[in-house]
Amino acid sequence: MSHGPTYIASKGFCIYCKRAGLRLTDEHIFPYFMGGAHVIKNASCDDCARVTSRFELDVARELWGDARASFNSPSRRKKKRPKHIQQPDQYNPGQTILIPMEEYPAPMVFYQMQKAGILQGLPEIIDLSPQWALTSIVDDEKIKNFIAKYGQPPTAKFRNVPNSFARLLAKIAYGQILCSLDPEDFRPICLPYILGEKNNLSYIVGGCGNIPEPQPGIGYELKSHCIRSPGRLLIISEIQFVSNCSTPNYHVVVGDIEGEVETDRIFEKIEATCSVDILDIEQYKMRAGDAFHWMPFQWPLPAWKNTE
Repeated sequence: MSHGPTYIASKGFCIYCKRAGLRLTDEHIFPYFMGGAHVIKNASCDDCARVTSRFELDVARELWGDARASFNSPSRRKKKRPKHIQQPDQYNPGQTILIPMEEYPAPMVFYQMQKAGILQGLPEIIDLSPQWALTSIVDDEKIKNFIAKYGQPPTAKFRNVPNSFARLLAKIAYGQILCSLDPEDFRPICLPYILGEKNNLSYIVGGCGNIPEPQPGIGYELKSHCIRSPGRLLIISEIQFVSNCSTPNYHVVVGDIEGEVETDRIFEKIEATCSVDILDIEQYKMRAGDAFHWMPFQWPLPAWKNTE
């Protein structure tokens, strides 16, 4: 994805429910509350915006609320952002210390995931999310200054929202692919999960087993990948929230295309970071590893069935 503000033209209808002829609002591909500057114009109807805003707010306020306030991340309600946070006084039980928010070293919590179920060849009923592990990034310098000033280490609290976090990943991935494709170009495997019609997010959302080294100077990073075999094209998005820190890499299976003509057309149209032709299973296996955590364990995958 390009750097700086980028505006993608409206598709002419809601990218989620496909309805036209009603009010549409702009859609940030990467969330505004994390500094996302890429926008699809007139993309979401009010009904779908209400659905997506619920899980976005879960992540923004419940999982990352203190961290966003501590690091003064973007917000549409900065005037209502708390200026202080109360911390328990470890030397005086029942008492608290009032800490200026900018001094509080809030951790930013992530989920470390394994490969998405569909890429492992698992049935959709197998839920891998109980195996997702919590991990976090912290500002070591802020922690050191906090201890020096207050004589005790900080404490942290957050609400565990794995489903909302994974739905946010799916929404980002879908928007990323729509930068180069139209919704009618492919079957949106991720869409029922974004809208809450399906709940096992671990089937289409996963991650790299190891956390990559930081990439200095890079904020968020989004990549589009596709895997092609005769008559089938699988579209996957790769996401990293804070690339200049040691944060997990995620992948989302966004959609697929079937049929030789359509597969060839979309393969040429999509602006993919990495395109892989599956000629035989041995060639595919050579691409396994952390850099290709989004590759399936086996091929071909079962054809996705549209349940609508």
